[in-house]
Amino acid sequence: MIVLGLPADKNIYVETLSVESAPDMSASHIHNYYEIYLLMEGQRRFFINHTLYDVMPYDVVLVNKGDVHLTTCVKENERYTRHLITFNDEFLDSLGTAFDKEQLIRVFDRKKIRIPEMMRNSLNMLVYKALGKISGEDVFDEYTVNLCIIELLINLNKCSASQSSSMIDSISVYEKRIQDVCRYMFNYYNQQITLEQMAKIAYMSPTYFSKKFKSVTGFGFREYLNYIRIKMATDMLMETRYSITEIASFCGYHDSNYFGDVFKRIVGSSPYKYRKEHHLV
Repeated sequence: MIVLGLPADKNIYVETLSVESAPDMSASHIHNYYEIYLLMEGQRRFFINHTLYDVMPYDVVLVNKGDVHLTTCVKENERYTRHLITFNDEFLDSLGTAFDKEQLIRVFDRKKIRIPEMMRNSLNMLVYKALGKISGEDVFDEYTVNLCIIELLINLNKCSASQSSSMIDSISVYEKRIQDVCRYMFNYYNQQITLEQMAKIAYMSPTYFSKKFKSVTGFGFREYLNYIRIKMATDMLMETRYSITEIASFCGYHDSNYFGDVFKRIVGSSPYKYRKEHHLV
């Protein structure tokens, strides 16, 4: 599992990429920040948490903190242009009480939004305005970038409120089965789950299932199961007073030492240290 952060000393990052051939991500990964991905040209396939999405020009993909995701091209040698806007909790905290940050980021509960034609030019201009100021040393450039991000979030919330959820339309039979398995694992992560059981649910042989699971999600089967369990464990460490041993057991780990090893490999710190730094109650 790859855990990515923003560049050092940066709370916001804005980037535009335009290439003749669309690159694939090398592996599924997670962020400790929020990501707004606006596709301008080309087609993409996203896997986020347990769902597949087809992304077309003027679709926005919203990746929340901790969302596991992978993006791949749909057509080889197709021109690809996208904007990427990322920010972290420090940026949200810097807004003070002038804005309800929980309201602003509620849009990240949606994973894909279609930008209506009447809003496309204005959103595009917001991104380019932020790009033009992101490297400025003047404090007013920083203010301009912050305002662009806030306005973008406001507009995305408005779009989200006016649209129904839009999932993938062209999903194949085997992709649908893999997606169903991922949702099952997401819901029943604390129970005993084996590759053989999930292959049976997907109506595939274990070997074929393992291969298809990796190609669709970017994860090995065990890697994905560990990610889900550790993600739930981080939430419990922050939000409850259960002991680490109790949390390990609740999340499907009957060996607390093994749980600690997996947790450190994925999160980068021990469960004890993570709780000490992030405990909310």
